[in-house]
Amino acid sequence: MKKEDEELTLEEQVERIRQRRNRRADAGRLRQVLNTAFLALAAIGLVWYYTDTEHRLWALGIIGVGMLFKVVEFFVRFMA
Repeated sequence: MKKEDEELTLEEQVERIRQRRNRRADAGRLRQVLNTAFLALAAIGLVWYYTDTEHRLWALGIIGVGMLFKVVEFFVRFMA
């Protein structure tokens, strides 16, 4: 009989659970970094937008980059 056909041992089951938890933890850290970057860029962009009327397009660009980070975080949340 092949290994896939046999029932997994307790140690193998525990190892699979640990691997799954580690993947979730790694994705959680990545999501946290992406969310922090999004919030920082959004705040910087808003402050810049309202304080410097000459460079509003640059401020909108910074906010747009922050939104891209948020979109990436969204996909990481559902892929992990």
